[in-house]
Amino acid sequence: MQPASSRPPGIATGIALLLPCTSAVMGILLLVPVAPQMMAAFAHVPGVEFLVPVLLTLPGLCIALFSPVAGMLADRFGRKRLLIIAMLLYGLAGMAPTLLTDIGPILASRVAVGLCEAVIMTLSTTLIGDLYSGKVRERWLSSQTAVASVSALLFLALGGVLGRQGWQAPFLIYGLAWPMAIGVALLVREPAGQGGHVARIRMLDWSGLPGRHMALSCGTTVLAAILFYTIQVNISTVLPAHGVTDPGQIGLFSALASIGVPLGTLVFWRLARLDVRLLLAGEFSLIAAAFIAMGLAGNAGLFIGFAFVGQLAAGMLLPTLLTWALSALNFTVRGRGTGLWQSSFSIGQFLSALVVPALTLATGSVAAALPVIGLGALLVGAVNLFLLLQNRSVSAS
Repeated sequence: MQPASSRPPGIATGIALLLPCTSAVMGILLLVPVAPQMMAAFAHVPGVEFLVPVLLTLPGLCIALFSPVAGMLADRFGRKRLLIIAMLLYGLAGMAPTLLTDIGPILASRVAVGLCEAVIMTLSTTLIGDLYSGKVRERWLSSQTAVASVSALLFLALGGVLGRQGWQAPFLIYGLAWPMAIGVALLVREPAGQGGHVARIRMLDWSGLPGRHMALSCGTTVLAAILFYTIQVNISTVLPAHGVTDPGQIGLFSALASIGVPLGTLVFWRLARLDVRLLLAGEFSLIAAAFIAMGLAGNAGLFIGFAFVGQLAAGMLLPTLLTWALSALNFTVRGRGTGLWQSSFSIGQFLSALVVPALTLATGSVAAALPVIGLGALLVGAVNLFLLLQNRSVSAS
């Protein structure tokens, strides 16, 4: 009989590691529906119009800054125990604002949430890379994108429903991290025999990372994240120009476009065997075409249709980048490499909030800025195709 420690993990383990990946989505979107209520509740605080958006975005900034540190800790101390501790603290810090009335302590709790998110996102992804291999690993990693997309819709809805009870009520949802932590404790094992003395003495030695590979994959991930979040964030700003102003309709159209992300993940499952640069060239070209078409769309229906195509391309692109990044990482540096990738993705999320306003100022409208972004994506796709033609030996796995 095969020893329990050497048995390949099953579906339950994969689900237990997928659910913590919703923490980054939870960290922001739960509070979007109650942001106006928070503005009103803290109207007496100077600069509240700046502080409330900061409350929403602080966790994402912490992921960008501290994910590499989380990876170092994972390579030094192991994965599972740190992941469980981070999830327990995440639930505590996340629910703290239900008992707080001053914006200063609430800001501090949001920093704590972000630090925990950096650990949770890095370690759950690292464990998937540790415990699975080949096509099974690719499917679990790509499923993160689909789960995050679906959970985004769920948390937006939950935030709106609970927000009817007051701005503090949505913070209670952070308590879901505690049963998730129990699931990790019961269903996930620490990778055996790999986290010992070798990992300890190399914790601060980054020379084991494949530098060129990480630079290429992380740099491309920054660009991909900008494209991904540009579509998600700006659907609601472009639709009014097409005559759609009702919040309910805007929410429905946004949800319809977002369905493209999990569908794109399913497409990736079928295409993952192809050369990674061929995948990237095709995915960037498709998302570029979607951006250009969105900017030229003459009505709301066409605009949402092209936004759906862009989200479909994003659902293929993000798991391609993640599996590509992890494909060259061995166990002793996998935590640090994963942390760098998570940091790159969050940096792209942050930069998307700067790129669109800058281009809007230059072009006159968000709709006019979209084709410019699309041309940038097309350029990235062309570069990847050039690399493919230069050397066909690199594969996604």
